[in-house]
Amino acid sequence: MARLLLTLGVVLVLAAALAAAVGVLAYGTTAPHDGTVEVAGLTAPATIAWGDSGRVWIEGEDEVALAAGLGYVHAADHGWAAALWRQAAQGRLSEWFGADARALDLHARALGFGGLARRTYDALPEPDRAVLDAYARGASAAFAQPGVAQGDAFIVADVVPEAWAPWDALAVERLHAYLAAPAPSADSTWLRAARADTAVARFVEADSAFRAFLGVPDGGYDRAYTLAADTSGTGRQLVQQVSGGDSALGLLAPAILRTPDRETLALTIPGTLVSPGGWSGGLGWGVLLGSGLRLEPYGGPKPPPVYSRIVERDGDETLLEVARDTTGLVLRAGRDGARPDTTAAAASDSLGRGWRVRWRGFRLGTDLGAFRALRAGRVPASFTLLDGAGLVATRAEVRVLGSPLAFAANGTTLVAQDSLARYAAEVLAAAPRGAPPPPDSLVSDSTLRPITPADREVTSAWARDRLRGLIAGLGARDSLDDVLQAPYAYLNGWDGAYRADGIAPSLFEWWLEAHRDFTGHLPDPADSLDAALLPSTLRIARAELRDRYGPLPTDWRWGRIQGGPQFPVLGTRRSAAARRFRNGYGAPGGHPTSLLPGPSIVFPDARPGRAVWTVRTDLRTGAMTLRPPTFRPFAASGVDLDAGPDGPVITLAPSDPMPAEWLTLAPPS
Repeated sequence: MARLLLTLGVVLVLAAALAAAVGVLAYGTTAPHDGTVEVAGLTAPATIAWGDSGRVWIEGEDEVALAAGLGYVHAADHGWAAALWRQAAQGRLSEWFGADARALDLHARALGFGGLARRTYDALPEPDRAVLDAYARGASAAFAQPGVAQGDAFIVADVVPEAWAPWDALAVERLHAYLAAPAPSADSTWLRAARADTAVARFVEADSAFRAFLGVPDGGYDRAYTLAADTSGTGRQLVQQVSGGDSALGLLAPAILRTPDRETLALTIPGTLVSPGGWSGGLGWGVLLGSGLRLEPYGGPKPPPVYSRIVERDGDETLLEVARDTTGLVLRAGRDGARPDTTAAAASDSLGRGWRVRWRGFRLGTDLGAFRALRAGRVPASFTLLDGAGLVATRAEVRVLGSPLAFAANGTTLVAQDSLARYAAEVLAAAPRGAPPPPDSLVSDSTLRPITPADREVTSAWARDRLRGLIAGLGARDSLDDVLQAPYAYLNGWDGAYRADGIAPSLFEWWLEAHRDFTGHLPDPADSLDAALLPSTLRIARAELRDRYGPLPTDWRWGRIQGGPQFPVLGTRRSAAARRFRNGYGAPGGHPTSLLPGPSIVFPDARPGRAVWTVRTDLRTGAMTLRPPTFRPFAASGVDLDAGPDGPVITLAPSDPMPAEWLTLAPPS
């Protein structure tokens, strides 16, 4: 009997332990959201409160106290994203994931994110360092909480987040500035050089793998725009579209920041003090995440070597030497682009023929001062890492920052990063003066209203206009064979909207791509030869969709084909614990030429993000309405990711009262 009871007790203990483990993996844990957390080094307390639908309030007596609160919020709510971005920026992914991540670390070390961030911190004036110190104290306090350190992502990866250093925020900022640059793999200059030189080819390959790992593929953060528009009855509005790449990690974290003399609404990037959008004291801003990256021939002297040591999870070490200074990263012709100049031949004073990668981030510096100015309601004098293109606006005026592509008509001013935005500008130009700008349909004035399918219907004027000629070029429907009857019906009734459940968008994209594969150019119905080929290329497109996705047209839905955001690392693992990190669910958005950018195979060198944020700010009141990307990070295996509830709209306003329950970060008593 005693043995039976002992056995039963062991079984019960094991069952309880298993249930606890399953509970952690299934539901995760959270950081404290009330009470008091003592933080060494703080000179003044910060008060934090969480509301429904992702709203966060942070109050403090000054900017330093707000920075501590923001650091805590970022680590508590977005700990995995901030920690993963820090690990990538420092070139330490192989400490977490072993030899498979060594090439990623070599690329990050060659670019120097971590080392340049540390040196930048040391060179900053005391007020900037005080803000970074406070942010690090807040983030470290959150990472020390079991609810954060034992979050499901860290458990699945079997890692423990380290305390946050003050310069870590600068490393993550520098990483995002680099990811905001056009990818070499999407640039014809780079690709021509890569075909001629193995050093460039290897750099491009390493860069592509690095960006893909972080869910920011070849298009980076492009297809973004900011516009200011006068609307009848509501005054001037600032609307911003921010692309987060293909990553399901939340790029933006909105917060209400309060001091006794100022109230600010800011869109912040976890792990940094960057605020690409916001409102403060009547000034609204929208900064495009963009940064220049270019390649040029180089035959000058070798820069002083920069050394770095990489330690992998199993203890293996790699010593890296790169030729990099403030003018750029030098690649010796024919050598490894991810590990430039690591051979004995690199010891000479001259590199001979080679290449130099130019990027402003190879110099010391940060955009901390620029974003501090914006959060204080001032227009910054300049930017350092980012191009600084965008808009600042008040109720009375609109000002363009930097030198973006700009468009103005009918009381609307739009700035964008790329030429495809001119098609979106045509939509704005067609709107009558005083009418609400089209992006108003993407967010709601009502509180916490779920996004409906109609909200995702974003029309491409470019696709709609081109389709008219293609349909006319096909001729009468009765003249087409049976194979083309259904494709013709789908296309003929299409209005150019890229809905997730639409079949016509997929047929249209594959049709244009099939024609380009066959002829080398997109179809021109005015050309008699192109017009004669249209039935054949449409038949090819149908066959390719059938072969790739199945015989049923319902399997060709635009949303199903385009998929959704990816969870870096965890989403690709096969273990049962990682199933909750499958591809996220999200509306695929429109076309690159629409106001809500989306994926396209017609413009393969302009691949926009699927994790798109839409923000509208009322410049009179500061009220902000934000629609985050909608995805389901906890989808179980076998669930149809094309169906399911959408996320809520987040509404923030300076007048929003702080909830009755809050957390205080306080100096030790």
